[in-house]
Amino acid sequence: MIANRFRTSPSVLGSLALLLALGCHSTPPAPGEAAPPSAPPRNELEAARQKVHVAELELEQAAKKHDAEQASKKQELELAQSALRQFDAMEAPNRLAREQLSLARSKDALAEQEEGLAQLEMTYAEVDLADKTREIVLQRNHRRVERAKEELAIAERELANLEQHALPRERKELALAVDEKTSALEDERRGAEIELLEKQMSLQEARDALAKLEKGGAASTP
Repeated sequence: MIANRFRTSPSVLGSLALLLALGCHSTPPAPGEAAPPSAPPRNELEAARQKVHVAELELEQAAKKHDAEQASKKQELELAQSALRQFDAMEAPNRLAREQLSLARSKDALAEQEEGLAQLEMTYAEVDLADKTREIVLQRNHRRVERAKEELAIAERELANLEQHALPRERKELALAVDEKTSALEDERRGAEIELLEKQMSLQEARDALAKLEKGGAASTP
């Protein structure tokens, strides 16, 4: 009877052994000692990885967009510069030369009309014609001389307008277009630098956050 009272059953001994084992592995931290960090949730790590991936895609997309925009604006600038060079080398000189030639032709036409009128007047002075016939012929040639003078005056005004106003104004517009395209290209470059820098900073922040989470998970792993 006494021996049976102090005999312990196998199930009780097994429970005691389990409790002792758990106690060895879950010793509470000593007073003043920090508890070990806990591993971050799996969904938090996955979200951090997704943020890094999104930041990488945004940086890549922004770089491609600005490359395309800069290429387009550079081409626009080159076209504007080409138009200005073409104007200076060919268009302006040719138009000026044509107007000068037109003026020279108007002067020649006036001289011819005046010579013809003078010749008629000398001829009629020697030929016995009725006064009415002489008057008609001379008036007709006088009108031709006047028309030639008017055409010469128009040609002179057109040449002066071309030299003093039209060509300088057109060249100024072409030069202004070059300045605008140059400014647009520079603005795009500066804007690209700012945006790409911001995207790079966002990517680095996302990577730092992910690294911090991964480090915390590694430290909490036994």
